[in-house]
Amino acid sequence: MGMEKMPARVPHGRKIERAGVNALRALLEEHDQIVQEIDGGNDFGEDLFVMVTREGERTGSAFTVQVKSGDKYKRANGYAIPVDAHASDWMNALLPVFGVVFDFGSRQLFWTNLTEALESSKDAPNWIFVPRVQELHTASVDLFLEAAQAFVEQRSSRRASETAIRITRMSKTSPADLSYFVGRSQEQRAIKAKLAEGCARRVLVSGMAGVGKTSLVDWVTGESDTHARFSGGVIVADMYGFSANREQLARASTAYAPLLSALGVPTVEVPQNIESQAALYHRTLDTLGASGNPALLVFDNVAELSQVAELLPRGTTHGVIITSRSRLGIIEDVETIKLECLTPAESQELLGNFLSPGDDRLRELSPIREIAELCGHLPLALSISAAIMKDDPDLTPTELLTELATEKTRLDFLQFGDTAVKAALHVSFVRLDESLRAPFCKLSIHPGCEMSEQTAAAVLGEEDPHARSVLRRLSQASLVSRVPGTSRWRMHDLVYLFSAEQCRETIVEAERRFTFGRVAELYFQIAHNADLTLRGVREGNTPRFVEAGDALVWLDAECANLQATAQQAREFGMTEYAFMLSMNLTMYLDLRGRVSEALQSAQTAYEAAGQDRNDEGQVRALNNVGVALTRQRRFEDAVLMLTKAIDAAERIGFLEGQCDATISLGAVILDSQGPAEAIPILIRAVDLARKNQDVDDMGTALTNLGNAYRQAGMISDAATAYAESLRYHRMSGNRRKEAAAYAGLGISLAQLGRLEDSTKSFQAAFPAYQEVEDEYGIHLNHLNLGHAQLKIGRVQDARKSLQLAHRYFRDISNEDSEANALTLLGILEWKSENPNRARAHYNSALRLFRKMGAQQKIAAVEGYLREMHGEPKIRK
Repeated sequence: MGMEKMPARVPHGRKIERAGVNALRALLEEHDQIVQEIDGGNDFGEDLFVMVTREGERTGSAFTVQVKSGDKYKRANGYAIPVDAHASDWMNALLPVFGVVFDFGSRQLFWTNLTEALESSKDAPNWIFVPRVQELHTASVDLFLEAAQAFVEQRSSRRASETAIRITRMSKTSPADLSYFVGRSQEQRAIKAKLAEGCARRVLVSGMAGVGKTSLVDWVTGESDTHARFSGGVIVADMYGFSANREQLARASTAYAPLLSALGVPTVEVPQNIESQAALYHRTLDTLGASGNPALLVFDNVAELSQVAELLPRGTTHGVIITSRSRLGIIEDVETIKLECLTPAESQELLGNFLSPGDDRLRELSPIREIAELCGHLPLALSISAAIMKDDPDLTPTELLTELATEKTRLDFLQFGDTAVKAALHVSFVRLDESLRAPFCKLSIHPGCEMSEQTAAAVLGEEDPHARSVLRRLSQASLVSRVPGTSRWRMHDLVYLFSAEQCRETIVEAERRFTFGRVAELYFQIAHNADLTLRGVREGNTPRFVEAGDALVWLDAECANLQATAQQAREFGMTEYAFMLSMNLTMYLDLRGRVSEALQSAQTAYEAAGQDRNDEGQVRALNNVGVALTRQRRFEDAVLMLTKAIDAAERIGFLEGQCDATISLGAVILDSQGPAEAIPILIRAVDLARKNQDVDDMGTALTNLGNAYRQAGMISDAATAYAESLRYHRMSGNRRKEAAAYAGLGISLAQLGRLEDSTKSFQAAFPAYQEVEDEYGIHLNHLNLGHAQLKIGRVQDARKSLQLAHRYFRDISNEDSEANALTLLGILEWKSENPNRARAHYNSALRLFRKMGAQQKIAAVEGYLREMHGEPKIRK
């Protein structure tokens, strides 16, 4: 949990910028113009969208405005607006872009035509001049609007022949072929519910490329109840918003005539000029609404609000559905439905729908599931994969899976005919504002699809608030999405691969390395602090994590990213980060019982230390490898690794490493060969710890020695060792090891017959285990406490403790501890005269012990079963 920050103050520059936007908007609205602010995520260097009206009626003309405020835009004889990276956007924009400068001191507005200036310029200028004579105020606003409208109509006429628009009047008897459509029941209901309302029947369906927006809308608009509700017709207009060429975008000026034809107006009655077409279009909609025949207008593939703003019906009678990869701007009373990818079950259903029902390939469930996973459950990718299989009947799912397995080439394989995931994503990329393209590419330098805002700031080299703004704008373009209820952000797997491909092509390796270094350093600093917190150690006066629970929450969220960063650090040659990140995961992975990951992380640390010629680091990593192997019960391998660590530490004079590895070796020898062989090794560990004057190692060595004494039957010596170890654990502040010592002391006291003292010791262990959130230790303590309670005769308490332990060890697949809990539950149920339950527990324990080859425990359980059959009760 980070330190709380003071609320951020609004920067003075932001106030000045807002003053200019507000002044212009107020002036235009006072003169009955319709003005909307443009959403930041779709900002190509424009702030306001203006729909021109005359005498209260829309003219069909619209333009956008870039507003600049402040003294830095003043010049000796006027003002100037910087072009920056907006030259192409302003010159080729769907609507012309005007520029307005707000003089904050004098409160005056001045305007210029940015699009016209760029079109008429031979060379791309860095600044566009704004003359003082073009002041914008109450007396001049009408002249400004007349000039703007004239330019809009002239430009629209010039470009009308360049753009085609496809408009279809849907029939309920001939809907689109959607035999492959699956799922989306919740979204269908939401759209229908909104369209059934008495007012504000407007829906925006947004989502990333290929997620199935058009298919969903086609499904809804093809249903008979939709046509019954909208008797005036269901009309679909493809606005070509995500064509690679922005000049191909459909616009209102080219849509009026075909929309009028679709609404039933004869071609001969459609006027030639745009203003008359716009007026007739809205009158026709008003007439249909007044006669009880509302229409449903579907605007598909919309990239900019300016494409549809003039086409939206007046009033609330008619329905509107818009589909877009972007969130667009501010549309009044619209309900936004964000479309996500399919569920795993829906993905498999979609793949199956493409193939014949009797196709034997559908039986290969495992590769089918993996194909869906590699496709990220994206409908477009799934459809392409299915089409490839359908086209090649001899291609098996396993073979297709092999083709898709390599990340760097996956997007190349996801192509069929002229349909490709990469092409769809590329259009989204080129539609981005130029200022967002490099950040989008850089995000893939982070070694994982999901990241926190703080990490994103490190990737982008920005402060947190600015990074959040960039992420929000990319989210509005459906290229990233916020993880619900968190401050974390995620890229779809295929978008991440596309981003990485673009990153390799556009960002030089030196910059990629530098960026990755920032990420690795951030992760190391926080992971190191988290590891110290879990160990009960504090460094500095302002710890990042107040409690172990906070550290665990962070590590739960970031573990996969830390592991991936460690691996990638080795590829970049940053071996020190690979070593440190891997070592900082040791305690966490142990606490969470993730043994195989702990082994992999330790091996990564060992290899990185070797590459870095870090001899002490190799000893530490080898010790962790040995501990992880011990947890996997690979005792011979563990002994080999720990012996190697001891020899290496002794050779380089690394006393602390020698002591740690000797403690670990004693523990594995105790588990594999017994206490007689382990005790001398652990006494040696105590001597080394005393020589090194390390209180943590002293406590650890004594606790392990206590374990060995207890197993050897030297119970009094064990209790003494545990009691002494507690003193050192309190000195070191290691609460986890303190808990283990209390637990060991509890077992020893129980064996000495001091059962009440034993239960007190177990109870003393729980707060320490809970403080470090050691679930494994907590439930092992429940197991031992339950055994003591059973001996005392507190059967109900014992049953509760043992059942808690059994469920936990079963869930984490710890077969040895699960079988021990089952054995004790068997004894408990036999004492409680429940022979059937007792027999079931014993048999379950026996199966697990046989699986592990634990001969002594097998013999013990078989003895309990024989006793059940030979005597009415087990002798107490």
